[in-house]
Amino acid sequence: MVIHVHGVASPEEAEQLELLGVDLIGVVMGGHTVGRVVGGDDVPVIAASLKRARLCVEPLGDAAALDARAARRMGARVVQVPWGTEVPRGWRESLAQVGVEWALMRVAADADDDPAWVRARLEDTGVPPPAWAQVEICPSLEDGWRIIRESNESELDAHDLDVIASETPVLFSLPLSLEDVSDVRQGLSHAKGFSFVLGDRLGMAPGAHHITLEQLSTLLKQLDTEGR
Repeated sequence: MVIHVHGVASPEEAEQLELLGVDLIGVVMGGHTVGRVVGGDDVPVIAASLKRARLCVEPLGDAAALDARAARRMGARVVQVPWGTEVPRGWRESLAQVGVEWALMRVAADADDDPAWVRARLEDTGVPPPAWAQVEICPSLEDGWRIIRESNESELDAHDLDVIASETPVLFSLPLSLEDVSDVRQGLSHAKGFSFVLGDRLGMAPGAHHITLEQLSTLLKQLDTEGR
């Protein structure tokens, strides 16, 4: 079970999350550090603080403008690309040549979607494909799981998402509460893992379903109890 946390803003946060068992540390890189956006000079510092977890970098603006060798030098192991962003095949291949993967972020999966639409959003990516995709379950709702877990023959439900996850590496993002952990893990048993987006008084990272570090710490301990 892979755990990804997006919007990490300092080496201290990165170290704390790694100790909690987080596998993928996501940072948003901009021109300078503000809120949960870090400057380019701060990215290698965060990378150097990690012992096991892999650093994922999402550049603000055009992700494909990030040179593959520059990404490798700063310690990135994954470059995150928002869904809907054009990523040329040559850029994807240049990443692969230096051992850096790319991932698709913020793929929406709403309750009134046709499952085929969600599948198409994940499959229409070209070669090399993303190492994984972050799929936001009902991004505009805070009780999306309670809706999507109900069986629905004509629209998207949890079974559809689980089938998609059995075909494509997916990290699901949803407002995961302590009481829902067991239910979600059973309903999405083929998920590669889960993605959490940080948001607090420091700032809000791009994405839906924001969670504070304190809330996330409690939730990750519960996931461990459930046998992550």
